[in-house]
Amino acid sequence: MAERINLSMPEQKLAQLIRDGHLCAADFSCLDSVSKRKVWQLCLICCQKRLFCRQCTYADCAQINIHIDADK
Repeated sequence: MAERINLSMPEQKLAQLIRDGHLCAADFSCLDSVSKRKVWQLCLICCQKRLFCRQCTYADCAQINIHIDADK
């Protein structure tokens, strides 16, 4: 089995990596239920944006940040 690395990163950075297609939720596992819920929400937002908003597939699109901060 491959060695594991535990890390932590800001939610905005994770959203950017998922949105830009550099990282997929299937590539990692969450270590707690709160993180898992947030990652699930990020994935849903990113997938929805890719389906319904061509603009949001570009790196300069900041619309995802509005949705991430909405639950705070």
